[in-house]
Amino acid sequence: MEKVYDLGIIGAGPAGYSAAIRAAQKGLSVILFEKETMGGVCLNKGCIPTKTILHCSDLYKNLKKSKKFGINTGEISYDYQKIFERKNEVIQKLQKSLTKLVQSYGVEICFSNALICPQNKIKTETDICECKNIIICTGAKPAQIKGLETDGKFILNSDDVLNLSELPENILIAGSGAIGVEWARIFSALDKNVTVIELADRLLPAADIDISKRIERLFKKNKIKYYTSCKAENIKEHTVTLSNGQTPDFDMILCAAGREAVLPQTEGIELDYDGKFLKVNENFQTNLENIFAIGDVNGKMQLAHSAVHQAIEVVDFILKGTPVRFCKEKVPSVIYGNPEIAWVGKTEEMLQGQNYKVSIFPVAALGKALADDEIDGMVKVLSADDKIAGAHIVCPEASSLIHQFALMIDNNLKTKDILNTVFAHPTYSEAVFESILGLEGLSLSLPFEK
Repeated sequence: MEKVYDLGIIGAGPAGYSAAIRAAQKGLSVILFEKETMGGVCLNKGCIPTKTILHCSDLYKNLKKSKKFGINTGEISYDYQKIFERKNEVIQKLQKSLTKLVQSYGVEICFSNALICPQNKIKTETDICECKNIIICTGAKPAQIKGLETDGKFILNSDDVLNLSELPENILIAGSGAIGVEWARIFSALDKNVTVIELADRLLPAADIDISKRIERLFKKNKIKYYTSCKAENIKEHTVTLSNGQTPDFDMILCAAGREAVLPQTEGIELDYDGKFLKVNENFQTNLENIFAIGDVNGKMQLAHSAVHQAIEVVDFILKGTPVRFCKEKVPSVIYGNPEIAWVGKTEEMLQGQNYKVSIFPVAALGKALADDEIDGMVKVLSADDKIAGAHIVCPEASSLIHQFALMIDNNLKTKDILNTVFAHPTYSEAVFESILGLEGLSLSLPFEK
């Protein structure tokens, strides 16, 4: 006899396990299918392992300048094998705790391939179950670039690089998105020679122009070479011919140029696609109304926290029919390292032709930044109609600060009301306050400009 569930979820990444927990909290019977391990890309091949390694590299980098703070540590070195082992330990610990968390809500977990069939059925190697609704959360994988096809040895993708137990000396990174920038910072902090090439005319092209300029300054400061409007045209052994005419030698190439969907397996049904991603409507329904697609697989926004938000909204839509609320511009983006980089809302380029204001507050004007010796950075805020339209931060704690702006944007707060809030001193949050004061030329920490 076939088992019947209110909801079947395929994929146990942030989208899948969040949807499973939310649905179970609301009283639905849920089965969660996962063909590999709990946590998806974020936990196993993305956010968590990368940030674990990045924290180690930042710690090593900071220890090397400890004498500046009057702390004598002796000779500083690192053991990448131990960093690698710690990364694996963190992943394993979170996998176990996540499995227990999901099971605590009564969600049934099935570690198997899942085949979506007609009449709301999902088939595994051993069973068939009927699900009144199905959510596809199969995630994404590193995209392949013609001429930079990964071989796992010399040309690596973002999955492969996490399997390295030792690092090469000279590294080329193709792509300056979040993955490329974070790994450039890791390798550089660990004393490796790094070169970044970017096809666009500036680094991190998805960000505001002033963020790109700051990254260029940070790369130069950390002796990270970079070339924009540049690509690899030919690779012969370890010599790479770049489109700018240079022919450097490298020990490794990291291809960091985006991700494409991992498509679900189907039998007897056809799902519509938008390029390499599943096509969905405003409520994340596929062309089959009781089958949804959330997270990386729909290509809307490939971020774990975006996937979690989609999961909550879609489960509520299934339960109550309330339209899904999702706006890409209201989802914060974060790039980790020292200093952190974050943004939310509109860029200045998006506001061209409109009536808007700009305020840029340098982190160096903060007492907290000077005390910490973290003076590289700024908070840039944009306003339109007396409301925050966008914010762009390069600053320690940017990953936390950006949510202050996200709340302002999501709640349509007027700048005059925001300024009634008291911001503690000395903190990096003062830069939020000062940047908003600056929209009216009223900053208390910058000299008067005639």
